[in-house]
Amino acid sequence: VVVLTVDPEELVQRLLQRAQTDGRADDTEDVIRRRQEVYAEQTEPLIGVYRERGILVEVDGMGEVDEVTTRIFDALDVVQQS
Repeated sequence: VVVLTVDPEELVQRLLQRAQTDGRADDTEDVIRRRQEVYAEQTEPLIGVYRERGILVEVDGMGEVDEVTTRIFDALDVVQQS
């Protein structure tokens, strides 16, 4: 399981920008922040379980798309070699 870690405020800004460029009227700041709350309530507990089982790969999601993509592939290479 791969999880990207991103500063919550950075995530809000990215999604607001996506809303403008992609014409996504549903991506308002209130909606985005509610999604973050739901994620914290419903998904984050699973991350702890995956971590305990040793099947979690955490990747820094900050930066440009190509930088994050490289980090993901590098992390998966490490997992594949172990």
